[in-house]
Amino acid sequence: MIVESSEDVISLSGTLKQPFWDSVQTAISLTLNRHPSGVIVDCGQITEISEEGAHTFELANDFVLSHDNARIIFANIPQHVQDVLKATPSVKSQLATAPTIDEARKSLDLLDAAYEDKKRKFKESVRSRHILAVICPNECHDHFLNQLDQLVSTAPAHIVFLLPVLVPRELPLHAPVPEEEARMSAYGEKVRAAFEDGQNLTELRLERTRDIPSLVAEIAEEINAEQVVVAIPADKFANSESNKTFGALLEKVQRPLMFVRSSCGN
Repeated sequence: MIVESSEDVISLSGTLKQPFWDSVQTAISLTLNRHPSGVIVDCGQITEISEEGAHTFELANDFVLSHDNARIIFANIPQHVQDVLKATPSVKSQLATAPTIDEARKSLDLLDAAYEDKKRKFKESVRSRHILAVICPNECHDHFLNQLDQLVSTAPAHIVFLLPVLVPRELPLHAPVPEEEARMSAYGEKVRAAFEDGQNLTELRLERTRDIPSLVAEIAEEINAEQVVVAIPADKFANSESNKTFGALLEKVQRPLMFVRSSCGN
């Protein structure tokens, strides 16, 4: 087994008949130093693999996920490797996979890496007033952004824009979900453009979740939010699932909570 590391990618090639953990762990550690948001494992050159060797994937997965906010995505997996992973208890169901390295990289590179640099440019009065703005998973409507702009027009704030990526329960939480990620990334760019030239410190947080109300409540407490502003679509009450989400937000969020409904024209 040969292990190579370049930028955010670890490439495995050759035979993996037994756990090859020490070399893989070293490569992962070096990669995380360069790319803290996570690593991609290119499996395309693995020629043979056994169930014992497949546990290397489990060890790598557990090691990376023990780091705060880091993810690991296994990409370019040949069919013969997939077959062994599926047959290995406790391995396949835990792994986040992507068909290509490019798709894996898009999934990793969605966070607002420039936030810490921006933070130093703002006064303490701005940095210490925290507003949590929750973007609707299905749309980022202008009415919401306008209302938020009015809210901070007289007292600039640190606005944390929460971009929730809903991950289906049948997938690992850190698995790529390209359509959801692309949508939220586009919403993030819209938000960034809308507030780019203002007096507010904006932070984009793309968070993966299965439960939006719990996520909102958790982050509201984490940042000590003065106000939580949630965007909801015009048809928010159109189905029972939407009603459940709305009710759960009211129940779980213990901070001042405002809902901004999309206008019919948005």
